[in-house]
Amino acid sequence: MAVLGLLYLALGIAGFLTPETAAVGHETSRAVGIFSVTPLLNLVHTAVGVLGLLAATRRTGSIIYCWVLFVGFTGMTAYGILATAMVNPEDPINLNWADNWLHGLTAVAGLVLGIAGARAVNRSAARTR
Repeated sequence: MAVLGLLYLALGIAGFLTPETAAVGHETSRAVGIFSVTPLLNLVHTAVGVLGLLAATRRTGSIIYCWVLFVGFTGMTAYGILATAMVNPEDPINLNWADNWLHGLTAVAGLVLGIAGARAVNRSAARTR
């Protein structure tokens, strides 16, 4: 979780340092590398990063974080696919296909790590009985 948290924290902070961040609307030229930047998206990425670093300190927090990642980023991926397919000029989040892949892979990672973490907790609980 710490690695994922650091990745999102770095992406969020880099987005805030991009001069074009203050503009709103669908504009593919506003990006950090291949990922889009908007104030809302930078805030989400920064919050996900900070929460990931905090969740990495406890097993239960890490499992909850994984499930929140799965649900949240599945929704973000679905929204992003619709937003990029329709190219709505008033899209406040300004997602592109690289963002969709990042968010989709994050959702899958949250699911896999959440299941693995929950199984590890169940195994350790079974051993102590």
